[in-house]
Amino acid sequence: MTASEALAASFAAWERGDPDALADLFTDDGVLEDPLKEGTIVGREPIREASRPAMGALSDCRVTITRMLDQGDVALCEGLFAAGLAGSGGRLDFPFAAVAEMREGKIARLAEYFDTRPLVG
Repeated sequence: MTASEALAASFAAWERGDPDALADLFTDDGVLEDPLKEGTIVGREPIREASRPAMGALSDCRVTITRMLDQGDVALCEGLFAAGLAGSGGRLDFPFAAVAEMREGKIARLAEYFDTRPLVG
């Protein structure tokens, strides 16, 4: 899997609400850097469990990639994350950027960047 394919696959996992599919994209010691979490999340199982409640809180999630740059084992993208908030009728829509670093066909590091102010109050 290339780095750009890995980014697309990670976003597809979010669209399906599938934390198992997301975690399976990572190396055993893979790192997820999420602006809403303090520090980094390291390892498949912690990534799976950290993403499960967030995915469960969403409905009709769509991730649109607007720009992708891919060079070897690294890809960078910009896009729009758009989802409903399950059970509330609210929305969670924001632009983002992400970078994936690969090792042996798996994600070694996935870092997401977005403005968290609207999400945390």
